[in-house]
Amino acid sequence: MTLITGKNVHRAVKFMNSKNGGRLVPYKTGCRWIHKFCSSEFALEHHFRNRIQLLKEFVANMPGSPSMDKIFPDVLITNFLRPWKSMALARMSVSSLKKVLHTEGLEIFEQAVQKGKGVILVNSHYGFVESALSVFPNLGYKNFYTIIRGKGSTSMKISGLGRKRQPNIIVFKDHSNAELFRIMFKAREVLNQGGIFHILGDGYHGKSSITVNFLGRVRGFRGSFAELGLSTEASILPIFITTDNQGNLFYHIENELDKGDDSLPHPERVEYIVKQYTSRLEHWWKKEPQHIHWGFMEKYLRSVREEG
Repeated sequence: MTLITGKNVHRAVKFMNSKNGGRLVPYKTGCRWIHKFCSSEFALEHHFRNRIQLLKEFVANMPGSPSMDKIFPDVLITNFLRPWKSMALARMSVSSLKKVLHTEGLEIFEQAVQKGKGVILVNSHYGFVESALSVFPNLGYKNFYTIIRGKGSTSMKISGLGRKRQPNIIVFKDHSNAELFRIMFKAREVLNQGGIFHILGDGYHGKSSITVNFLGRVRGFRGSFAELGLSTEASILPIFITTDNQGNLFYHIENELDKGDDSLPHPERVEYIVKQYTSRLEHWWKKEPQHIHWGFMEKYLRSVREEG
């Protein structure tokens, strides 16, 4: 019987999250190991001890959240070895990928693409968000672009994917107005040419935000994706990506967000679009909280409670 120790686990994690780990460990094999480890006594009592304290606080404070036993070990599996998952998934053949990929609303996405007016795919820090960076290029969407922060462009979630499976990258270097205008101009160019622009709608970085009541907490959301939608004829489609304990992927592509009409002032239209998205994100947080990113659980807990 192999003795599980902190040293052995640290060594395994370091290897798995390296380029060699992503190249040598098959996706399904690694997913089985993750499930086994995350269900082990060592993982629950030692490796994830600090995270479990955070999870207990989160479950106790989020309205309508299920009990801890309802989200274990799923929440650990979702958040464990994310770089390796991205790399290993990117190396799968198209035929192998299709065996683990299950889509809901793919026809909505394809109809929007066929219009030739561009598609804004609004993802979030929920579930296996990184998988989109290789899945869409792997499925043949060569005009798929994503925005990445400068320091993230050299991380394993990009550099470890391999050139053939990488998305087209737009790097956001800083938070200056000039840089923001450059990114928006490039994104509009992609969309006007009928391309797909992938963006996270729940990030905390950006120039301005729209304040909403998000599950009883005051939260700001950036309106960049809504601004892009209003400045182009592109469709705005939310996507939520979940997984199961065997590594199967579930892509939930939802109906297009309504852009309102010209009778509304521009700021109100932006807010109208953003709040549609936040309502759908809130739905998924309530429905399957085990897929929420640990960092965003902590940010939620540290947010100010909505009064009244």
